[in-house]
Amino acid sequence: MSFYKKTIFLITTAIMVSSCNLKPIYQSNLKDRPLENKVSIENIDTDIGFYLAQNLRFALNDFGSKKRLNLITEIEISENKYSFSSSNKETRMDLIGLIHCKIIDNNHEYKFTVKEIVSYDESDSIVANKASKKNAKKRLASLLSQAVLTDLYHANFDWIK
Repeated sequence: MSFYKKTIFLITTAIMVSSCNLKPIYQSNLKDRPLENKVSIENIDTDIGFYLAQNLRFALNDFGSKKRLNLITEIEISENKYSFSSSNKETRMDLIGLIHCKIIDNNHEYKFTVKEIVSYDESDSIVANKASKKNAKKRLASLLSQAVLTDLYHANFDWIK
């Protein structure tokens, strides 16, 4: 073995041996989900709201029964059009979703806002335009639900027992 290979082997072995029996400072447990099966999700208007509510219900294990905590969401959807074609028609669209959320309990309230943007293209085909817009709405709902869940899981809910 060459000198470099021996040196790399020794360094690698030293790092592996030195890392044995070390524990991370903080270790999350996948079973620790403080909001699971404790929050009821209300229906949300619009087709994006429908997809969003379904994603949140699935993630928080809400099967429709009333619970002590209620997640209330108000969703605002806007659209930007840009990137004009040679025929002066908009070909690129942005869907912008803004959600104002709050979790309410008898004595506590937690509010936060989430914003996400997705883009899609339009062409001369009506069928392709409908499909791309529907796909963009589903992607927006998925991004919004992930952002809501991230905010919920990183919030301090010591008052939830």
